[in-house]
Amino acid sequence: MNTGRIIQETRLRAGFTQKTLADALHVTDKAVSKWERGLSLPDVALLPKIALLLDVDLDVLMSEGLREQFWAGLIDMRARSDSSSRSVKLSRTGGAAVPGAFQRVDFSQIIYDKPLVYYLLVHFLLVGVRKIYVLADERNSEYLRGEEFKALGFDFRFGFPPYVSEETGMEGFDGKQSAAPEAAHPGIDENYMILNEPWFLFGSDLTQQFQGAMLSGRDTRLTPHSGSPVFLFSHGAEAYFKDGESFLKSTANRTLGRGMVCVKMDTPDGVLDAATFVRIYQNHTGLRIGNLEEIARDYEAARKKCRF
Repeated sequence: MNTGRIIQETRLRAGFTQKTLADALHVTDKAVSKWERGLSLPDVALLPKIALLLDVDLDVLMSEGLREQFWAGLIDMRARSDSSSRSVKLSRTGGAAVPGAFQRVDFSQIIYDKPLVYYLLVHFLLVGVRKIYVLADERNSEYLRGEEFKALGFDFRFGFPPYVSEETGMEGFDGKQSAAPEAAHPGIDENYMILNEPWFLFGSDLTQQFQGAMLSGRDTRLTPHSGSPVFLFSHGAEAYFKDGESFLKSTANRTLGRGMVCVKMDTPDGVLDAATFVRIYQNHTGLRIGNLEEIARDYEAARKKCRF
Protein backbone atom coordinates (compact mmCIF):
# COMPACT_ATOMS: atom_id res chain seq x y z
CA MET A 1 0.00 0.00 0.00
CA ASN A 2 1.45 3.40 -0.95
CA THR A 3 1.62 6.53 1.18
CA GLY A 4 -1.41 8.15 -0.46
CA ARG A 5 -3.66 5.17 0.22
CA ILE A 6 -2.44 4.94 3.81
CA ILE A 7 -3.28 8.61 4.36
CA GLN A 8 -6.67 8.24 2.69
CA GLU A 9 -7.76 5.13 4.58
CA THR A 10 -6.47 6.26 7.97
CA ARG A 11 -8.02 9.70 7.41
CA LEU A 12 -11.42 8.14 6.77
CA ARG A 13 -11.03 5.81 9.72
CA ALA A 14 -10.14 8.77 11.98
CA GLY A 15 -13.16 10.76 10.78
CA PHE A 16 -11.35 13.54 8.94
CA THR A 17 -12.41 15.04 5.64
CA GLN A 18 -9.70 16.28 3.32
CA LYS A 19 -10.60 19.82 4.38
CA THR A 20 -10.46 19.20 8.15
CA LEU A 21 -7.16 17.32 7.84
CA ALA A 22 -5.76 20.10 5.68
CA ASP A 23 -6.82 22.70 8.26
CA ALA A 24 -5.15 20.73 11.06
CA LEU A 25 -1.93 20.58 9.04
CA HIS A 26 -2.15 24.18 7.77
CA VAL A 27 -2.12 23.09 4.13
CA THR A 28 -4.77 23.19 1.41
CA ASP A 29 -7.29 20.44 0.78
CA LYS A 30 -5.87 20.29 -2.74
CA ALA A 31 -2.52 19.27 -1.24
CA VAL A 32 -4.17 16.44 0.70
CA SER A 33 -5.99 15.35 -2.44
CA LYS A 34 -2.69 15.20 -4.35
CA TRP A 35 -1.12 13.07 -1.62
CA GLU A 36 -3.98 10.61 -1.71
CA ARG A 37 -3.92 10.36 -5.49
CA GLY A 38 -0.19 9.73 -5.49
CA LEU A 39 0.64 12.96 -7.33
CA SER A 40 2.91 14.25 -4.57
CA LEU A 41 4.18 13.40 -1.11
CA PRO A 42 3.78 15.40 2.11
CA ASP A 43 6.70 17.48 3.24
CA VAL A 44 8.87 15.39 5.58
CA ALA A 45 8.30 17.94 8.36
CA LEU A 46 4.56 17.19 8.25
CA LEU A 47 4.85 13.43 8.62
CA PRO A 48 5.10 13.27 12.43
CA LYS A 49 1.92 15.36 12.78
CA ILE A 50 0.09 13.29 10.13
CA ALA A 51 1.09 10.12 11.95
CA LEU A 52 -0.21 11.52 15.25
CA LEU A 53 -3.50 12.80 13.82
CA LEU A 54 -4.24 9.62 11.89
CA ASP A 55 -2.87 7.16 14.49
CA VAL A 56 -0.48 5.52 12.04
CA ASP A 57 3.08 4.38 12.70
CA LEU A 58 5.49 7.14 11.66
CA ASP A 59 8.24 4.75 10.55
CA VAL A 60 5.84 2.90 8.27
CA LEU A 61 4.40 6.12 6.84
CA MET A 62 7.89 7.36 5.99
CA SER A 63 9.07 3.97 4.75
CA GLU A 64 6.14 3.67 2.34
CA GLY A 65 7.12 7.02 0.88
CA LEU A 66 10.64 5.71 0.40
CA ARG A 67 9.39 2.57 -1.33
CA GLU A 68 7.77 4.79 -3.94
CA GLN A 69 11.10 6.50 -4.63
CA PHE A 70 12.95 3.26 -5.52
CA TRP A 71 15.80 3.45 -3.06
CA ALA A 72 18.69 1.01 -3.29
CA GLY A 73 21.77 0.64 -1.14
CA LEU A 74 25.40 0.94 -2.15
CA ILE A 75 28.28 -0.43 -0.07
CA ASP A 76 31.43 0.97 -1.66
CA MET A 77 34.55 -0.52 -0.06
CA ARG A 78 37.00 0.68 -2.71
CA ALA A 79 40.18 2.32 -1.47
CA ARG A 80 40.76 5.89 -2.59
CA SER A 81 43.81 8.00 -3.18
CA ASP A 82 44.54 11.18 -1.31
CA SER A 83 45.29 13.60 -4.13
CA SER A 84 47.21 15.95 -1.82
CA SER A 85 49.75 13.35 -0.66
CA ARG A 86 49.56 10.86 -3.56
CA SER A 87 49.17 8.09 -1.01
CA VAL A 88 46.54 5.38 -0.89
CA LYS A 89 44.33 5.67 2.19
CA LEU A 90 41.16 4.02 3.34
CA SER A 91 38.11 5.14 1.44
CA ARG A 92 37.16 8.78 1.56
CA THR A 93 34.35 10.38 -0.41
CA GLY A 94 36.85 12.71 -2.05
CA GLY A 95 39.70 11.39 -4.15
CA ALA A 96 39.80 8.94 -7.04
CA ALA A 97 39.13 5.24 -6.62
CA VAL A 98 42.27 3.13 -6.78
CA PRO A 99 41.85 0.45 -9.47
CA GLY A 100 41.76 -3.02 -7.93
CA ALA A 101 42.33 -1.76 -4.37
CA PHE A 102 39.86 -2.22 -1.54
CA GLN A 103 39.72 -1.22 2.09
CA ARG A 104 41.18 -3.72 4.53
CA VAL A 105 37.94 -4.74 6.17
CA ASP A 106 36.67 -8.27 6.83
CA PHE A 107 32.87 -8.57 6.66
CA SER A 108 32.99 -11.90 8.52
CA GLN A 109 35.04 -10.63 11.47
CA ILE A 110 33.13 -11.14 14.71
CA ILE A 111 32.39 -7.92 16.59
CA TYR A 112 31.47 -9.23 20.04
CA ASP A 113 28.74 -11.68 18.93
CA LYS A 114 27.97 -10.89 15.28
CA PRO A 115 29.85 -10.52 11.99
CA LEU A 116 30.98 -6.99 11.22
CA VAL A 117 28.78 -6.78 8.12
CA TYR A 118 25.64 -7.22 10.26
CA TYR A 119 26.30 -3.79 11.77
CA LEU A 120 26.56 -2.33 8.26
CA LEU A 121 23.48 -4.05 6.83
CA VAL A 122 21.28 -3.08 9.77
CA HIS A 123 21.40 0.54 8.59
CA PHE A 124 19.75 -0.38 5.31
CA LEU A 125 17.26 -2.73 6.91
CA LEU A 126 16.03 0.02 9.25
CA VAL A 127 14.50 1.77 6.23
CA GLY A 128 13.47 -1.36 4.33
CA VAL A 129 16.31 -1.29 1.79
CA ARG A 130 17.29 -4.82 0.79
CA LYS A 131 18.55 -4.29 -2.75
CA ILE A 132 22.19 -3.36 -2.27
CA TYR A 133 25.00 -2.91 -4.78
CA VAL A 134 28.34 -4.05 -3.39
CA LEU A 135 31.82 -2.95 -4.46
CA ALA A 136 34.13 -5.12 -2.37
CA ASP A 137 36.93 -7.65 -2.75
CA GLU A 138 36.15 -11.22 -3.74
CA ARG A 139 36.39 -12.63 -0.21
CA ASN A 140 33.81 -10.20 1.19
CA SER A 141 31.60 -10.55 -1.88
CA GLU A 142 31.63 -14.33 -1.56
CA TYR A 143 30.69 -14.07 2.11
CA LEU A 144 27.60 -12.03 1.21
CA ARG A 145 26.47 -14.76 -1.17
CA GLY A 146 25.71 -16.94 1.85
CA GLU A 147 22.26 -18.45 2.38
CA GLU A 148 21.72 -16.54 5.65
CA PHE A 149 21.49 -13.27 3.73
CA LYS A 150 19.17 -14.68 1.10
CA ALA A 151 16.86 -15.89 3.88
CA LEU A 152 16.62 -12.32 5.16
CA GLY A 153 15.57 -11.10 1.72
CA PHE A 154 18.73 -9.22 0.78
CA ASP A 155 19.26 -8.77 -2.94
CA PHE A 156 22.96 -8.12 -3.42
CA ARG A 157 24.31 -6.97 -6.79
CA PHE A 158 28.07 -7.28 -7.01
CA GLY A 159 29.47 -4.43 -9.06
CA PHE A 160 28.32 -1.01 -10.18
CA PRO A 161 24.61 -0.22 -10.50
CA PRO A 162 23.21 -0.38 -14.04
CA TYR A 163 23.89 2.55 -16.35
CA VAL A 164 20.95 4.50 -17.72
CA SER A 165 20.94 7.08 -20.51
CA GLU A 166 18.57 8.18 -23.23
CA GLU A 167 20.97 6.89 -25.89
CA THR A 168 21.71 3.42 -24.57
CA GLY A 169 18.87 2.65 -22.15
CA MET A 170 19.63 0.30 -19.29
CA GLU A 171 22.55 -2.07 -19.33
CA GLY A 172 21.92 -4.84 -16.77
CA PHE A 173 24.57 -6.21 -14.50
CA ASP A 174 25.29 -9.93 -14.64
CA GLY A 175 25.52 -10.37 -10.87
CA LYS A 176 29.16 -11.50 -10.87
CA GLN A 177 32.02 -9.69 -9.19
CA SER A 178 33.98 -7.87 -11.86
CA ALA A 179 37.74 -8.22 -11.85
CA ALA A 180 37.92 -4.50 -12.59
CA PRO A 181 34.66 -2.95 -11.35
CA GLU A 182 36.03 0.55 -11.82
CA ALA A 183 35.66 0.05 -15.57
CA ALA A 184 31.91 -0.50 -15.37
CA HIS A 185 29.35 2.22 -15.91
CA PRO A 186 28.00 4.02 -12.84
CA GLY A 187 24.24 3.93 -12.35
CA ILE A 188 21.75 6.77 -12.38
CA ASP A 189 18.47 4.85 -12.41
CA GLU A 190 17.62 4.84 -8.72
CA ASN A 191 18.13 6.75 -5.50
CA TYR A 192 21.07 5.47 -3.48
CA MET A 193 21.86 5.20 0.21
CA ILE A 194 25.66 5.08 0.15
CA LEU A 195 28.03 3.68 2.77
CA ASN A 196 31.67 3.96 1.78
CA GLU A 197 33.38 3.29 5.09
CA PRO A 198 32.64 0.58 7.69
CA TRP A 199 30.69 2.68 10.17
CA PHE A 200 29.03 1.38 13.31
CA LEU A 201 26.14 3.74 14.13
CA PHE A 202 23.77 3.58 17.06
CA GLY A 203 21.24 6.08 18.42
CA SER A 204 17.60 6.47 19.32
CA ASP A 205 16.62 8.50 16.24
CA LEU A 206 18.85 6.88 13.64
CA THR A 207 15.95 5.56 11.56
CA GLN A 208 14.31 9.00 11.46
CA GLN A 209 17.62 10.58 10.46
CA PHE A 210 17.89 8.21 7.51
CA GLN A 211 14.27 8.73 6.51
CA GLY A 212 14.55 12.50 6.73
CA ALA A 213 17.60 12.54 4.48
CA MET A 214 15.95 10.21 1.97
CA LEU A 215 12.71 12.19 1.80
CA SER A 216 14.38 15.61 1.63
CA GLY A 217 14.51 15.54 -2.17
CA ARG A 218 18.17 16.64 -2.14
CA ASP A 219 21.53 14.90 -2.32
CA THR A 220 22.49 14.79 1.33
CA ARG A 221 25.42 13.88 3.55
CA LEU A 222 24.72 12.63 7.07
CA THR A 223 27.43 13.91 9.40
CA PRO A 224 28.16 13.62 13.15
CA HIS A 225 28.85 16.79 15.16
CA SER A 226 32.52 16.10 14.61
CA GLY A 227 34.05 13.98 11.87
CA SER A 228 33.47 13.05 8.24
CA PRO A 229 30.13 12.03 6.67
CA VAL A 230 28.93 8.55 7.64
CA PHE A 231 26.27 8.16 4.94
CA LEU A 232 25.49 9.78 1.60
CA PHE A 233 22.06 9.93 -0.04
CA SER A 234 22.05 10.46 -3.79
CA HIS A 235 19.21 10.87 -6.27
CA GLY A 236 21.07 8.98 -8.97
CA ALA A 237 24.67 7.77 -8.53
CA GLU A 238 26.30 9.32 -11.61
CA ALA A 239 27.69 12.37 -9.81
CA TYR A 240 29.04 10.27 -6.94
CA PHE A 241 31.00 7.99 -9.26
CA LYS A 242 32.08 10.71 -11.68
CA ASP A 243 33.64 13.06 -9.13
CA GLY A 244 33.21 12.15 -5.47
CA GLU A 245 34.81 15.33 -4.16
CA SER A 246 32.55 17.61 -6.21
CA PHE A 247 29.55 15.49 -5.28
CA LEU A 248 30.33 15.86 -1.58
CA LYS A 249 30.61 19.63 -1.89
CA SER A 250 27.25 19.81 -3.65
CA THR A 251 25.33 17.82 -1.01
CA ALA A 252 23.23 19.36 1.72
CA ASN A 253 24.52 18.62 5.20
CA ARG A 254 22.30 16.94 7.79
CA THR A 255 23.85 16.75 11.25
CA LEU A 256 23.24 13.74 13.45
CA GLY A 257 21.85 14.50 16.88
CA ARG A 258 24.03 14.50 19.97
CA GLY A 259 24.36 11.16 21.69
CA MET A 260 24.76 9.24 18.44
CA VAL A 261 27.49 6.59 18.62
CA CYS A 262 29.69 6.65 15.49
CA VAL A 263 32.63 4.25 15.34
CA LYS A 264 34.62 3.44 12.20
CA MET A 265 35.55 -0.25 12.26
CA ASP A 266 38.63 -0.03 10.06
CA THR A 267 41.31 -0.31 12.76
CA PRO A 268 41.87 -2.64 15.73
CA ASP A 269 40.96 0.21 18.09
CA GLY A 270 37.75 0.91 16.18
CA VAL A 271 36.77 -2.76 16.22
CA LEU A 272 37.50 -2.96 19.95
CA ASP A 273 35.45 0.20 20.66
CA ALA A 274 32.45 -1.16 18.74
CA ALA A 275 32.67 -4.57 20.41
CA THR A 276 32.96 -3.01 23.86
CA PHE A 277 29.94 -0.79 23.29
CA VAL A 278 27.83 -3.72 22.03
CA ARG A 279 28.87 -5.87 24.99
CA ILE A 280 28.06 -3.23 27.61
CA TYR A 281 24.77 -2.19 26.01
CA GLN A 282 23.47 -5.71 25.47
CA ASN A 283 24.51 -7.01 28.89
CA HIS A 284 22.92 -4.09 30.74
CA THR A 285 19.73 -3.58 28.73
CA GLY A 286 18.74 -7.05 27.61
CA LEU A 287 18.42 -5.70 24.06
CA ARG A 288 20.47 -6.75 21.05
CA ILE A 289 22.26 -4.53 18.55
CA GLY A 290 22.55 -5.50 14.88
CA ASN A 291 20.00 -8.31 15.09
CA LEU A 292 18.99 -8.51 11.43
CA GLU A 293 16.32 -11.16 11.96
CA GLU A 294 14.56 -9.14 14.67
CA ILE A 295 14.67 -5.87 12.75
CA ALA A 296 13.35 -7.49 9.58
CA ARG A 297 10.51 -9.08 11.55
CA ASP A 298 9.59 -5.85 13.36
CA TYR A 299 9.65 -3.86 10.10
CA GLU A 300 7.30 -6.26 8.35
CA ALA A 301 4.98 -6.38 11.37
CA ALA A 302 4.74 -2.59 11.41
CA ARG A 303 3.96 -2.51 7.69
CA LYS A 304 1.14 -5.02 8.12
CA LYS A 305 -0.61 -2.63 10.49
CA CYS A 306 -1.17 -0.36 7.50
CA ARG A 307 -2.77 -3.03 5.34
CA PHE A 308 -6.49 -2.67 5.72
